[in-house]
Amino acid sequence: MIFVTLINSLILMAILMAVGYYMRSKKILTDDAENSLSFILVNITIPAMVIKGMYIQFSFEQVKTGLSLLGIAVMFHIILVFLGNTGALATKDEEKRKIFRFTVPMMNCGFMGFPLVSQLYGNEAMFYATMFQTPNIILMWTYGMSILMGKGKGGGRKNMKEILLNPGMIGIYVGLFLYVTQLKLPMFATKLMDLLNNVTTVLAMIIIGSKIKIIGVKNSLINVQAYYATFFRLAVSPIIMIAVFKFFDFEPMIEQIFVIYAALPVATLMPILAQRYGSDDVLASKVVVITHLLSLVTIPLFFWLYTVI
Repeated sequence: MIFVTLINSLILMAILMAVGYYMRSKKILTDDAENSLSFILVNITIPAMVIKGMYIQFSFEQVKTGLSLLGIAVMFHIILVFLGNTGALATKDEEKRKIFRFTVPMMNCGFMGFPLVSQLYGNEAMFYATMFQTPNIILMWTYGMSILMGKGKGGGRKNMKEILLNPGMIGIYVGLFLYVTQLKLPMFATKLMDLLNNVTTVLAMIIIGSKIKIIGVKNSLINVQAYYATFFRLAVSPIIMIAVFKFFDFEPMIEQIFVIYAALPVATLMPILAQRYGSDDVLASKVVVITHLLSLVTIPLFFWLYTVI
């Protein structure tokens, strides 16, 4: 049953991406409009989704499970960093190496992961999704930034502020505070979070579709190096996660969430950061297009693989 729900959710996402693609091609969605939607998504709806997901009954058993999952997520990201560095040796181009090293461990947890998990499992699942998301956010703004910035371009205090005080992390802080204190919010606040949650998937997929239009599908689909990076992000990563859970015994919903997250496409922020810091933003853009399109097939494929082995 959950597999059928997953397929339907991905079809829905594909349709919304097509809507974003169409709106961009007809110039209905402009740069300014897309930036405004991205601002709403990053600063309002995704943090609200995180907070709502952690606005649940406190449980010591759940905390224990959450800490175990956090440890698994940290270990998993370390493995991906190692794979990214090893796989990058296949090319002598330093700028292409940067893109590969970024692609392997950096998933699109916010724009695609949270909305997908929310559709499949509801608000309760967001607590567990956050255990995966937290190390990914921190890794993005530390290791990921250091890769694309290169040597001698450290951000220092400013970079640390982006790590600790970005909207996603603030949502986690607020959610943890509500979870630990069990503070009861007024009805209008919970209803507001529900409304914001409902628009997250729509906004996220329209933005991704718009970005795919800007980057271009045709040129992206014929780049061999982009496929090489995509293979590690969409195939090797979920296989490793499936193998990891053979050593543990969590409830199926939790394991399924982590497998889905491991199979997510690369973060859509990569081309923007690559352009900002003088890296290969063309290759970065192509990897974003390919991983997002192919993930519509590979996510259910590896989800199915998890269920049969």
